[in-house]
Amino acid sequence: MAIIKITEVVPGMILNKDVYIPKKNAIALSAGAILSKAHINRLKKLNVNRINVLVENKHLNNKSKRDRFFENHNKLKYKLELLFNQIRIGKKFLISDIDHEVCEMIKSISTNNNILSRLRQLDDSGSYLINHSVNVSLLASTIGKLLGYSSDKLKNLLITGIFHDVGMLKVPEKIMNKPGPLSEEEFIVIINHTINSYKILKGINNINSEVLYGVLEHHEREDGSGYPLGLKSNQIHEFGKIIAIADVFHAMTTDKIYRKRKSPFIAAEEMLYNSFGILDGEITTTFLNNISKFYIGNIVRLNDGSIGEIIYTNKAIPTRPVVNINGNFVDLLKNKEYEIIDIID
Repeated sequence: MAIIKITEVVPGMILNKDVYIPKKNAIALSAGAILSKAHINRLKKLNVNRINVLVENKHLNNKSKRDRFFENHNKLKYKLELLFNQIRIGKKFLISDIDHEVCEMIKSISTNNNILSRLRQLDDSGSYLINHSVNVSLLASTIGKLLGYSSDKLKNLLITGIFHDVGMLKVPEKIMNKPGPLSEEEFIVIINHTINSYKILKGINNINSEVLYGVLEHHEREDGSGYPLGLKSNQIHEFGKIIAIADVFHAMTTDKIYRKRKSPFIAAEEMLYNSFGILDGEITTTFLNNISKFYIGNIVRLNDGSIGEIIYTNKAIPTRPVVNINGNFVDLLKNKEYEIIDIID
């Protein structure tokens, strides 16, 4: 690690600490970013003189690192499909069958702060259940990293995310894919998926108890309105709270049969303002306050149809960043009529 002059920075270096602009109370670039020529030029324009980088990574092959992440993601999806097929027909299975892919994902999460941006680029073809399970596990692990979890605990959390909805394998497809409201009987079948997930994993030798609590309790809510046990705040295991947040965020930002996905910024704002007393406030805030940082430098579409680039985030309300639209810097914190409806690149 070293603090070096911006004139000495070269593409491929990794930013070690957030670049903070005191006058604007904003973050111009978040730690973990692999610096590009565009990043460096933008920091120069913002009169940033020095930054903290990981010098030993200045010759990092960015494409190779990205390719490994996508390769491991696809391998995990493939192996998980095999496991889920075994579970569907009642065969025994071993979590160790996906141990290599799980460990590789933990490495990616531990060394990369931009997992959310990568999620947008993932192949979402195939089973929704497989995609949802893997992506929720990545989101949950990102939250765990923000909370300071160790690698071992992150691994258990990733496994919890992967198997949190495994009980859905016992839900008929006509109920899972029903576009309209569920009947009371159908809703009971859905509720039982958390219990079924717990039972399926309970039969595995040496399964971590945190994983069991997480899959059972990820639909419990702070005010006791959740299921299957109607637990309240301090009765819910932290893994259950984290999976709940990742589950809601992924559901909101993913296309469904009955509605289109929302942008991460709209989803984050809705979760911040509408989830009080429902999701854990502290964990939700920790996650959502970091979302905007992951998208600095991305090209976005606003609700008036204009296209711009996220330049930096407002520390006060991170979900309302500053966007450069054809040289015009629009502060979404001051211009509340604007919303980011899509991330293009």
